[in-house]
This record gives sequence, structure tokens and C-alpha cells, in this order.
Amino acid sequence: MKRSTKWVLSLISISVFAVFFVGSSSTKRATTAFVAYDLAPAITPDAKELTRITNDNLQELKPRISPDGKKILYYSYDPMQTSSKRYHIELKTLGEQGTTPLLTEGCLDPSWMPDNKGFFFTYAVPSKPVIAKSRIDQGGINYVSPNANGDNDGSPEFFKSSGKVLFHSLVGNAYQLATIDPNGLGFTLLGSGFYPSPHPKNNGFLFSKWVGNYVQIFTYDLTTGQQTQLTSGNFHYEAPRYSPDGKWVVFQKSSRQEDVPKGEVRSSHIFIMDASGGNVKQLTTGNTMNSNPEMGADGYIYFSSNAGNSDRSRKFDNYDIWRVRPNLTF
Repeated sequence: MKRSTKWVLSLISISVFAVFFVGSSSTKRATTAFVAYDLAPAITPDAKELTRITNDNLQELKPRISPDGKKILYYSYDPMQTSSKRYHIELKTLGEQGTTPLLTEGCLDPSWMPDNKGFFFTYAVPSKPVIAKSRIDQGGINYVSPNANGDNDGSPEFFKSSGKVLFHSLVGNAYQLATIDPNGLGFTLLGSGFYPSPHPKNNGFLFSKWVGNYVQIFTYDLTTGQQTQLTSGNFHYEAPRYSPDGKWVVFQKSSRQEDVPKGEVRSSHIFIMDASGGNVKQLTTGNTMNSNPEMGADGYIYFSSNAGNSDRSRKFDNYDIWRVRPNLTF
């Protein structure tokens, strides 16, 4: 339980990410700044058109592109605040300046409903985080279920093929995949795993779970219950997301801290592969932590990056959202 819980909590915060979060110090030190991360993410020949989307003082995490490709939801993390007050959900119209605050205090992990107006999210104000919903044109917080289904409900996604909400929760000593009706009824456990991502058309979804000492990516067929492992090797493969057409999978890949050679900086990078797990291509490189990729209808992959951090004690304080276009010629 300790290993699984610790990793999922760190995943949510930096998306290698946080009740969920790696804390960061807000105290400036008098010592000379230690440059640990590159000023911008670097890209490989399999990517192009790298662009910064946000540049605020807070951490901007877990971007989610609207089904029509026009807007982006994400949550911000304010290290100067405490407890659930650190988390806020923001809205940005792509191509326009500025952002619109939607929900404050304890609201994170947003994901769109198919109508481009509603969204589900994690509400962390209750003693145990729950799944909630809201609308960008109305505001307010409405519970999917007023009571937590497990000890830590999170990462909700609307599962179009089933009409249910797909999420993960800490049940007993491990994170479990689950579904629930949008009205809060029909809670069903599916098995161990976290960070589910539904296929845009069929009755399957992606998720991550532990295999030995490393996190791997799997698919789950909701009709048959069959699980298929897509990745392997001595790395963590996490936060998988389908492209809007279901043909590609974007994800992040990182080393374990204990596997990083002495004197080197731990990094996390964005990759893409086809939906069967083949034709794997690396898109970002360099000394940066790049995480939570999301492929929009515009063909860009949006992700969070801590590029530009210069102080060893504040290495997670500068997460911004970037985007890059993959060269899908394979």
C-alpha cells in the first residue's frame, strides 16, 4: 500500500502529481540559485511547434481540451496557501489572452462533458475527496455523490460509451478503478489501477497500475473485463490519454528516483504510440519534468512542464502548460 499510495499521490501533484501532492517550499533562500532544469522543454525530431500556453506564478496542471477543441480546463496549485485552499479550476479560451477562474478551494482534476459546457472534477474540501460536477456557464458545485465511495475519489472522466463516470479511489490498501452513474447511483469496482482514460468511441479505457517496481499502461475492455498491458520495462509509464479519434495514446515516461545516476536530474517526458502499443515515439527531451499530456482536436499535445525552475528548494513551483505537435508520419 505504501508504494502504490505514495506514487499516486505524487502523480496527482506534479502529475509525476499531488491530497494529492508533492509539497514545495515557498521560502526564498539567500544562497545562489541552483539551475536544475532547462528554461524550456526540448523536443525531438518527432515533434514541432513547441509553444508555452500559460505563464502564471502558480502551478498549472493537468490540461483538458474541450471536445470542440476551443477551450482548455486545468487546475492551478498555489503553494502559498494551505490544505484544500491550494487548488482551483481555471478556464482558458485557446488563442485568447487571460484565463477565467471557475471554482476555488479544493477543486481539481477537471474533465469535460460532451456538451463543451459541463465538467466533472474532484472536490477535496470534504474529509474524503468526492466526485462533483459543474458548468462553465452556471458555476456552483453539485455532488455526483455526497459521500466518498472510497478514501480518495479522484480523476473523474465521462465514459461516453457507457454513460457513466469513470474514476479511481483508494479502497482498502490500494487504488481501484470504478464507475458510477452521473446521479451518484450504481457504484461498481473494476479492479486495481489509477488514472483511467476512456476511449472516445468504444467500450474500453486506458489506465496505469503497478507491475513489480514500475507503473505500466494497460487497456481495459468493459464488455469482457479483459486487461491488456501496452508497456513494459524499467520505467514508469503513466497518465495515458487517447487521441480524439482513438488511434493514438499519449503518455509520460520517467525513471524512478533511485534509478537516476548520481549528479543527474530526474526527468519525465512525453511520448506517443499507436493504440495497440506500437510505434512508440519520444516527443520531449532534456532536463524537465513534463507530465499529464492531452491531445486536442487541433492535433496538438498539451502538457504541464516545470521548465525554468532555478532554485533547488522550489523545483515544483513553476509548472506551466505547453503544447507541441507530433509528427504523425509513422
